[in-house]
Amino acid sequence: MLGIPIKDYKGNEAVVLAYAVSVTDTINSFPTLSFSFNATGQNLQIEGMIGPDTTFTVNGQQYHLTTSNPVPNASYRVYAITATHIGYDLHGVYQAMTLTGSQSLKACLDLMTQGTSFKYQIDDDFSDHDFGTETIGNGHGDDILSAIAQAWACEYWFDNQTVHIAKTIGDKDSFVFVDRVNTTSISFNEDYSNMFTAIHGYGKQNDQEATNDDGTVTTTNKSDFINYAKSFVGKVPYVWGGSSTSGWDCSGFVAYVYNHYGVAMHQPTTYEEYQGSVVSPPYQTGDMLFWGARGSTYHVALALDSNTLVMAANEQRGTVIQSISAWPPDFGIRNSSMSAKLQDTTTSDSSTTTDLPVTYTCEADYISPLVAKGVSKRWDSPYTSDTITDETTLENALKAQLHDYPDVQYTMSWVNFKGKALNFDNNIKVGNTGWIRDRYGTDVSVRIQSYTKYLDDQVGSNSTITFGNKIFDASIWDNRSQQLADTQSMIKKEIQRMNVVRSDDVPTLTEKEVANLEQYVGSNDQTK
Repeated sequence: MLGIPIKDYKGNEAVVLAYAVSVTDTINSFPTLSFSFNATGQNLQIEGMIGPDTTFTVNGQQYHLTTSNPVPNASYRVYAITATHIGYDLHGVYQAMTLTGSQSLKACLDLMTQGTSFKYQIDDDFSDHDFGTETIGNGHGDDILSAIAQAWACEYWFDNQTVHIAKTIGDKDSFVFVDRVNTTSISFNEDYSNMFTAIHGYGKQNDQEATNDDGTVTTTNKSDFINYAKSFVGKVPYVWGGSSTSGWDCSGFVAYVYNHYGVAMHQPTTYEEYQGSVVSPPYQTGDMLFWGARGSTYHVALALDSNTLVMAANEQRGTVIQSISAWPPDFGIRNSSMSAKLQDTTTSDSSTTTDLPVTYTCEADYISPLVAKGVSKRWDSPYTSDTITDETTLENALKAQLHDYPDVQYTMSWVNFKGKALNFDNNIKVGNTGWIRDRYGTDVSVRIQSYTKYLDDQVGSNSTITFGNKIFDASIWDNRSQQLADTQSMIKKEIQRMNVVRSDDVPTLTEKEVANLEQYVGSNDQTK
């Protein structure tokens, strides 16, 4: 049993005797606390303290109650509790202001924390980020934090109400695990489904203005947008939380199409629903259509015109196209940047319109070095930037964008977390990197993506580590594969050198041959 301090929203304080206490920490996420307690004895008073804003303190960090699941037995109730780090209180903060253009990290964090008790600390040096014509803000605090992490490619962690921002959290060379020494059965899974080896990129789009005879200005028509959005129908499956052509959910699909046209967008629906102005029917091409009350929507689609929508529906239907009237949305959102790109062509009897082809300040291809070694060329979806204007910068962005490696995840059925193993004191913390050696004798660098640590010694409760190995350079993966092949070749040669005799290799002797052999051995014994 562990004593966990508890405080309810009225200010009452007590200590709950808990068991199966665990804390799960994941990179760029809010830590969670889980435990159980029996509502008996001194824990009886705890039942009355379970409610909104109930706070638990573990290892100096505060967690707010998320779910409570009491299950009655013969004489008392058993509570299963989950709580989320108070950093998630940012979700209860809504910042209506926005920032656009070139902004410093500090300015965006000031926006996120203004009017709150949250503070921040920037642990590295960051250059300004150019949002172009897009904005950051007009959303919940945690959505702004996610947008910051995406824009600056940074990582964050919380010390209660202070958020720390760093380029990379964790320490290097912090642990060593060797199969069957201080861990058993190291296994790994390599996912090649989202691996591409080539990508084409577009820099900032040139102004696409065509002048009519009457002096009005017309932008590119909508057919390209409609055809692009329709091109995924029946081809891309629905995957909860997905955001790529290997699988996406409703908000992932909308974000993918918007980003393709240079309008920054990201999941979830509760972020997307505030990226524009509320509109009613008739809807226009590019409008985002939402189901649910604003602030708690549960589905989103794209309007192709006033009568038709396209969406990632569900696991059974995937990406589909259907009439808006078949399932009318609760409201629509019109994003000003997308609307400007898709303005209607203006024509009249006295004027003509000339549509200019879309041009860009620069274009480039990036081909993975694996292609030169024989791996087939697989093209990823084109990349677009609203700010890049030179080819070299675009090529560097394409290299960072291309997913030319498998996603590798290592798992272990049991790990020795205690003491020093191999004369090395393992430091287990999210973000730390270290080494594992598998049964092939291959040394692999891995990083701790998630760590669930049990704080008590409840029988059957085992702390677990998830090692993520996102290899961001194709040459690293190629060298690792070659190292594995060399190791296997060495093992094969060693087996051949040992010339192990199997039972199948022993010749079968006839009865006559056995008799002759016995006679030969007997005669030799007599000579001695």
